[in-house]
Amino acid sequence: MSDEVLGTLKQMRKQIVRRTERNVAVRGAAISVGVDPGESDCDSLVEELLRGGYLQRYPSSSLTVHGLYRPRNLGISVADEADSLSS
Repeated sequence: MSDEVLGTLKQMRKQIVRRTERNVAVRGAAISVGVDPGESDCDSLVEELLRGGYLQRYPSSSLTVHGLYRPRNLGISVADEADSLSS
């Protein structure tokens, strides 16, 4: 797993702390780890998160068009584990 993927998972985890809804802005999380949201690197990052099972699209494509995705339990677990190891 690349540093960008792990960093993005950790940033997405922070987005849902103390919230009832589980939607995350992946591009915002990517920016925080140094990935330009306008470049193909960000699209590749999103695809890697989807393929890895860390993230899922909403059934309503209108939310995904606006950059919102739903983190899966696997993605949250990986982020939590990485945080606990770095503490």
